[in-house]
Amino acid sequence: MFKKVLVVDDHNSVNYGIVQTLKKNTQIPQIVFTQNCDDAYIKFQKASFDGNPFDLVISDLTFKQGYREQNITSGIELIKLLREKQADIKIIIYSVEDRKTKVQSFTDTYNINGFISKGKYGLKELLEAIPSVWNNILYTSKALELSNQNNLFEIDDIDIFILEELSKGTNQKEIAQLFQHRNTKSTSLSYIEKKINKLKVHFKSKNTVHLVATCKDLGII
Repeated sequence: MFKKVLVVDDHNSVNYGIVQTLKKNTQIPQIVFTQNCDDAYIKFQKASFDGNPFDLVISDLTFKQGYREQNITSGIELIKLLREKQADIKIIIYSVEDRKTKVQSFTDTYNINGFISKGKYGLKELLEAIPSVWNNILYTSKALELSNQNNLFEIDDIDIFILEELSKGTNQKEIAQLFQHRNTKSTSLSYIEKKINKLKVHFKSKNTVHLVATCKDLGII
């Protein structure tokens, strides 16, 4: 079973809940937690240097900026660095993200070993995930499956492209022109407007600025 676990979440109450749950219900001898990605990476590097590396990381995706500037600002940035330094480390995402396509992209790109949806049954599912991940079996939260059964809206590559361009300050007309340069079939301004409006409705955003901010908070862009 795992010998050394690193828990990363910017809410101390979440860290405490995970740590106490693991201490009471598993035989993991060493559990370390931190509230930001920079500190997590420092702890990870020190553990590797000391010859006692972490073998499991449980991390959120989004982190609020604290009183000091952070170099690593998201869970995905942290995960990417950990994978580069220690390819075999097991990683479980513990997040409010509930879009199956997004979670699948994390799994495909960064070889995520488990995904737990924060919520009423999050800690219970985490305990279920630990042995699965140890045995190289991908664990996906049941809440994610239920959410997608009740929600037919899924974000596609075009949505991601539009959101990324909006985050750069590109207006809708310019985005339509970018699609034209890419020889994409759907290039009209009205098509772009419809896509953005659907995204605003789905994410309950008042305007495009709010939409971009929400998607950044969720780790979509």
